Amino acid sequence: MNRETYIKIRKLIRDHLPKNTTTFVFSGLPIRKSADADYPFHANRNFVYATGIEEPGAVLVFDPKGDILFLRDVDESQEKWVGHYMRKEEAQDICGIKDVRYFEDFDKYLNKVLESNNRIGLDMDHNTYQEQVYGSAIGMADYVGIQRVTDVTEIFVRSRMVKFPEEVDAIKHAIKVTHESILAMLEEMKPDANENDMAARFHYEGAKQSGDQMFETIVASGMNGTVLHYIKNDEPLNDGELVLLDLGIRVNHYGADISQTYPINGTFTPRQRDIYNVVLECFEAVKAAARPGVSIIDLNELSKEKLAQGLKTLGLLERSEDIGRYYYHSVGHSLGLDTHDVWSDRAMPLEPGHVITDEPGLYIAEEGIGIRIETDLLITEDGCEDLAPFIIRDADGIEALLKEIHNT
Repeated sequence: MNRETYIKIRKLIRDHLPKNTTTFVFSGLPIRKSADADYPFHANRNFVYATGIEEPGAVLVFDPKGDILFLRDVDESQEKWVGHYMRKEEAQDICGIKDVRYFEDFDKYLNKVLESNNRIGLDMDHNTYQEQVYGSAIGMADYVGIQRVTDVTEIFVRSRMVKFPEEVDAIKHAIKVTHESILAMLEEMKPDANENDMAARFHYEGAKQSGDQMFETIVASGMNGTVLHYIKNDEPLNDGELVLLDLGIRVNHYGADISQTYPINGTFTPRQRDIYNVVLECFEAVKAAARPGVSIIDLNELSKEKLAQGLKTLGLLERSEDIGRYYYHSVGHSLGLDTHDVWSDRAMPLEPGHVITDEPGLYIAEEGIGIRIETDLLITEDGCEDLAPFIIRDADGIEALLKEIHNT
């Protein structure tokens, strides 16, 4: 990502903003964890989308005369405790906004806006928690009066859904780092080791390449693999069981979402292989069907049909409508700045530039088997592109890979 891309993104947004409106987008403020400690700061994703900046206490303004960025006032004494405060020149270099000011000038600017007849556009960002304080969208709405406010969140949603080529490249890079980190963590996978051995290695390898967790890493062995959002990652890896991985590294704001399932001792049992192949066949069918004009709901209906057929063959299901016993999530979601990235309507047709996941799974609790296979797809003009084609997914290939890694 570069400043030319952010300039293009802001132009796209500006072209859809209502006329005679001054729009404010807040980066947000840290949330207090306990005593004098805050949770790690993550800026409002719509703010990041338009600027590439993660600075707390910043405000982007789409003024009718041009873009303005307000940064928090530099406090050199605080910098000795909490680190660097961004300067104007740094922000200009990242986002390409020429008019960058410090927050000490914000009240004066806001008063001029309020004296005009312009409406106030606010990104209410309904997916995030916002304290009702001055310096947030909710606080601003309360301050200026809700009757004067236009919620512009949907404009950001529609814009973010179709990725710029530079965004796709950023996601591809995150996937590459994720893949390399998975290969490294598999060195820690062996009977009598622990889930946290694998998780720690994954985090370490991602951090070495300037990445962090896109979401809470899932390393779920045995029965834990039947729990969709299992994140304890602290139980033993048992011989003869599977381990389900759902994880992603984020680099430069954009991240991956990948799921793989491996036999802990390096070899699938016949039963595990049979169930795995049902999921794999569904995974490939969804990938083949993903294209413009098809919706995520359509793809999920296809996945339910394919998984039900497979389970009937294995004698685990008699009626297709009972597939919810073993498959209880959707086959995909949008991916981008967030793991479950903004999306307008799951029934809407896919378009070129959308990035979605393909992640069917089966969870057979009575047998302690949880299997999910996931990749990230870019919707193209006539189909889709698997953004992680280098990941080995077939059962024979996985066993050969594990043999190579462990030299067995």
